[in-house]
Amino acid sequence: MDLSIAIQHTPEHANRQRWLRAMVRQLKQEDPEVKLTIAEDKGGEGCWTTHQRALLAAGSCSHHLVLQDDIGLCRDFIASVKRVIHARPDDLVALYANSGAVFRARARRESWIEKAGICGPAMIWPKEYISEFLDWQERHIDQRFVWDTVRVSMWLIKTSKRAFATVPSLAEHLGCGCSTLGLNGRSKVASWFLGGDRSGLKIDWAQGLRAPVRDSANIRPEWWQYFHE
Repeated sequence: MDLSIAIQHTPEHANRQRWLRAMVRQLKQEDPEVKLTIAEDKGGEGCWTTHQRALLAAGSCSHHLVLQDDIGLCRDFIASVKRVIHARPDDLVALYANSGAVFRARARRESWIEKAGICGPAMIWPKEYISEFLDWQERHIDQRFVWDTVRVSMWLIKTSKRAFATVPSLAEHLGCGCSTLGLNGRSKVASWFLGGDRSGLKIDWAQGLRAPVRDSANIRPEWWQYFHE
């Protein structure tokens, strides 16, 4: 198993530049040889075009991690991600979740929830899923649709693919007040973030692996008008 990383970045925002620098510094300190790409929004192309660019940066690695530029990471982040991949090598995995299902899993001392869709600030992709998703969305989703990771959720739901999120989250949403798409709110943070000073290497990723708590999809009904068979 090998890993590449791409960070989706909107450079005109000063706070996003600061968060990006902090992420890059941490990732490079943890692994100086990490395969890291910055996928910039060039000239206001928007989230979806930039997200595509981040996905296409996967290269030849078996797994590709796509991060948004407004998140904070736990300690030992790269090594923790590799442990997560080892536990679920064939699934799309979110490292962030905002859901009541997190608290149910936590009460059961489990490390996973199963997602009907996906929440997108930090997603691990098995490489073979990337081209499948990009081809599918080209056929089925109106190209004017701006919500990047909602496209991923639509694909997961319509193709009956399973997706999961870690409990706790290994990434925190720092930009809850400066969404590029206007989705601001103090509640838009991880239900349970491990913490920037705590390591994911201490988590037992076998707990709840086989029958995790299930979470419902969170797709607004009006978004489905952009989907076509």
